[in-house]
Amino acid sequence: ITEKNRCFGVVLRDKKGDFYTVRSDYTVLACGGVGGLYEHSTNFRHITGDALAIGLKHELKMEHLDYVQIHPTTLYSKNLGRRFLISESVRGEGALLYGADGKRFTNELLPRDILTGEIRKQMEKDGTKHVWLDMRPLGEEMICSHFPNIREKCMEEGYDVLNECIPVVPAQHYFMGGIWVDTEHSRTSMENLYAVGETSCNGVHGRNRLASNSLLESLVFSRSAAEHIGELAEKKNGLEEVQQNEIIDFGCYEDADALRETYKTMILNEMERMQKEHV
Repeated sequence: ITEKNRCFGVVLRDKKGDFYTVRSDYTVLACGGVGGLYEHSTNFRHITGDALAIGLKHELKMEHLDYVQIHPTTLYSKNLGRRFLISESVRGEGALLYGADGKRFTNELLPRDILTGEIRKQMEKDGTKHVWLDMRPLGEEMICSHFPNIREKCMEEGYDVLNECIPVVPAQHYFMGGIWVDTEHSRTSMENLYAVGETSCNGVHGRNRLASNSLLESLVFSRSAAEHIGELAEKKNGLEEVQQNEIIDFGCYEDADALRETYKTMILNEMERMQKEHV
């Protein structure tokens, strides 16, 4: 709910499918990134950049929408859902990558983006949807003591890492771009509207996030936003008046929702293909 580049609340939808409004002097967007738009992602499938769509609709300032981090090795699966990450430390300890011909094709310790490119080139050369990762050089003791979760997940998918290679594929992992926010309080370009986490872009990750820094970012900047909102709220007395008096055309949301359900699969499939081939 906006007026003159100020946010006064949101339009929500309940479990029955009915739309309603929630008035608020301060609103925070924390809706995750864009992983669900990719064929392979470590994110949940429902995270499809909805907050970005909201931001673009209301002409919010965006930043670095092309900054997408791809993890080179996730467990390939024909099942839908998020991909299971095979940690870089596995390759750091000596796991090796092989093409369809059973030969190594790259240096396993290359930076993420370069290794991803090498894997994709090998997949294209082989005409396959994945390459193979061999954890056996690590030995049973190290695998069982250092990577029990990976071994367990692979077993669920029908692969025994102690005795065979596992299929791996690059997958979208993190979104460094997003709705622009300042580094002081995570304020967007719209007054009274904040954004935190993967929805926002404050620039702290640059072009390629370092491992685990996303958790620190979320903790630090969400707290900063909350404290700032608390300070402002103490100075206020009740909700501000909105000239439009909550006159909202819910029909536009219903029309868009019907369109989405009709073409959802087709649109997502095409977006996944374009992301895979061109992004």
